[in-house]
Amino acid sequence: MARLPLHRTVELHRQSRIHRKRTIPALGAILTITSSASADPPGTIEPTPRTIEIQETCSNGGEAAISEIACELANALAATRHGALIVSAPPKSEVAVRRTEELGQRVAHVLAGRLRRGAQAASETADLTRARALASAAGTLVHLTIAIEAGEIRVAADVFPVPARFWERVRDPRPSPVFHAFASRRLDPEVRTFLPPVPIVATRVDRAELPESHVVSLACEDLDADGASEFVVLGRQQVVLGRIRNGKLERTKVHLLADLSPVAQSPLREPLGSVTVIPGAHADVGTSDRAYMLRFDSEFRPEQKPGRRLPWPAGGCSRFSGSFVGGEVEGCVPEDPKPAIGQLGWNWDAIGGASVLDRNGKRRDLYAGRRGDTPEVVLRDGNGRTTRVSNVGAQLAVADLDGDGTPELLTSLDTLNPAHDAVVVRSWLEDGGLEERLRIPVPEGVRAIGVCPHESETMAPIAIATMRQLWVVR
Repeated sequence: MARLPLHRTVELHRQSRIHRKRTIPALGAILTITSSASADPPGTIEPTPRTIEIQETCSNGGEAAISEIACELANALAATRHGALIVSAPPKSEVAVRRTEELGQRVAHVLAGRLRRGAQAASETADLTRARALASAAGTLVHLTIAIEAGEIRVAADVFPVPARFWERVRDPRPSPVFHAFASRRLDPEVRTFLPPVPIVATRVDRAELPESHVVSLACEDLDADGASEFVVLGRQQVVLGRIRNGKLERTKVHLLADLSPVAQSPLREPLGSVTVIPGAHADVGTSDRAYMLRFDSEFRPEQKPGRRLPWPAGGCSRFSGSFVGGEVEGCVPEDPKPAIGQLGWNWDAIGGASVLDRNGKRRDLYAGRRGDTPEVVLRDGNGRTTRVSNVGAQLAVADLDGDGTPELLTSLDTLNPAHDAVVVRSWLEDGGLEERLRIPVPEGVRAIGVCPHESETMAPIAIATMRQLWVVR
């Protein structure tokens, strides 16, 4: 998602007691924070009114997780006194963390860079007692608590005024923070370098009945950004939003396609379709059966109906060219950002893709399409790198299954016998080659493939629509 520039002004004043008031419109906002203490502790709030400029909003999933967390915390800590020392406690995790000292210092240094205003990061991790001693000269301590759990990195920041004298700190060994902030993000390749490698293996398959037998496409994402993933299942008659509970797909929202779009003038015997979800923003649903692509908002309510086209998961849409999807990629609606790739060069009978982050936090937009004239998939990124794989089926997906920054291509097999079908997972290596990592037999036949967000420090779940069921492979 594109980051929008945001100009916010923070006015700081003193009152007789601590209280904070925020008013944050979406753009060109004014954030007013009023904060102080009756005892006027030496550390958190400047003694005179002043103005702090915050130049941009914080993205969610568009940058490295640590950088996005630091952005949010820096905005929240904008009233912290100049020259604060930032110290992280040793990180805690559900799994063993390699180089814990380095991870804690990394978060502290990135936050200091975002906060600016003379803030510095300590050269070690420390508990609160040691951290207060380190911050005695600075007068203000920002103490970080880092936890890795449930597939996220979570960082809490507590601000403490620190007396310079040793005995004053001894008399109050466990002070209460005068300000608290929190931010979290999904684990990304940079954070995962501090964790054990994730194996790409299938250990469990959960199954649920599908809302209709002929599934055209599906996606698995957190559409409403509430922390839980949902499935968007596109069939020939309806599109369903739901979650799997107790072996059933519980339908949260159902829309009949006939109520939203007329039938296309030239529908295909075997429909083409795709579903793209931007968490907290919208879902795009397109099928060759219908005259319009449909954009739903984060509550899965119909929002826009651009022309007949299919959305690419990495961004942009392509119009139809006869019985295929054309090779030109454009914005789905006029206000969408420009796609990373404008021309893919062929007509396609299946499309897929993803936007992933590498280990340096750089976004990589990936487009995968099966050529309409041969069962060959072309995988291309926004930097112009390309690789190909032959003799594959018409169901595609792209994701970073193990979160190591190397993308995986998921395909069905090129077979007319559903009993022989399977999902094959290949990693696109830095040398340009494709290495097979996993093969999941699907004797019911593969109708669509999707990948869910990481739920823990394991492989991201793979969603497979068969002829009769929805599989979730973990």
